[in-house]
Amino acid sequence: ESFIEGPVFDAQGNLYVTDIPYGRIFRIGATGGWDLVAEYDGEPNGMKFLNDRELLITDYKNGLMALDITTGRVTPYLDRRNTERFKGVNDLVFDSRGNLYFTDQGQTGVHDPTGRVYRMSPQGKLDALITNAPSPNGLVLSPDEAFLFVAMTRGNCVWRAPLFPDGSAGKVGQFFTSYGPSGPDGLAMDTASRLIVSNPGLGWAWVLNHRAEPVGAERDTDRH
Repeated sequence: ESFIEGPVFDAQGNLYVTDIPYGRIFRIGATGGWDLVAEYDGEPNGMKFLNDRELLITDYKNGLMALDITTGRVTPYLDRRNTERFKGVNDLVFDSRGNLYFTDQGQTGVHDPTGRVYRMSPQGKLDALITNAPSPNGLVLSPDEAFLFVAMTRGNCVWRAPLFPDGSAGKVGQFFTSYGPSGPDGLAMDTASRLIVSNPGLGWAWVLNHRAEPVGAERDTDRH
């Protein structure tokens, strides 16, 4: 039994995934073999590589954690903002300058729109870009890194945040509206600069152009 999340590939084509309820990180090789990389007291979700050796993990229970994939050692990276613990971090993305953007979802939703989106500079400066989010989840940058897109799962939509040169965000707006029992989750940007929006409640992955018009969709045929 498992709850698989946070897929990320290394330079050799190995796929790493998290197993949230059991605190496990797996590596899946090109031939399909599975290896247990780490198991610890946590609830790991999204992952991105810090460097060739380390994965940065958004851990709902512990905050940001670093994993050495060669030894399996997991260590704290950032467990709170100032003296306040996070609500429950979810996903993350780096820009080309090394700035880290990550969501702090917890149990927020339309009833409690207090989820947050943070930016941390390579020097460790942490800023809250958004503090009124209804369940911020997956996030991705536009190809020119001028905009940050954030999936608001319980708001059933995707927000678009313009990013200013000083790292702040302004005039955040709703870019896409979905429907159904559970809203957008993971986000990705394809090589044609189209936004890919996974919606697990519908079993669909939307393909959106720059005007947020659906130009395609992939259905999870195993569910329907």
